[in-house]
Amino acid sequence: MAIRELSQQVSEGGNPARVNILLVEDEALVASYIRDVLEESGFVIAGVASSGPEAISLASEQAIDLALVDIKLAGPMDGIEVARLLHDRFEIRSIFLSGLCDPETMERSQAAQPLGFLQKPFRPSQVFNALEKALSETGR
Repeated sequence: MAIRELSQQVSEGGNPARVNILLVEDEALVASYIRDVLEESGFVIAGVASSGPEAISLASEQAIDLALVDIKLAGPMDGIEVARLLHDRFEIRSIFLSGLCDPETMERSQAAQPLGFLQKPFRPSQVFNALEKALSETGR
């Protein structure tokens, strides 16, 4: 099913354009790809952060409904720590993006109470489905 059709289905139950998403991804090409997919689907990208401190700063400056967070980030914080801080400080829930799916990483990620986990590489429909599920869980 095409992204536009999936977007229309979600729009019938709730408008994705009202959902402000923070994207935390340090690979510029991946961030650009995800941003394009989400914007094409009608979601609002509240910001794109390439590091943990940048993500925390963006979350403190604007209303964010949900975050897509890469687990492996360059810099002083990894994505799990970023997602935990977003949850604890701002009540922002996250969906993890990662090429890492080993049991230790998966167990550690649970501290952030994620709404989902997308293993790289992923298709646009998988991103959309993860967002749809997360939004239904949060009552959006």
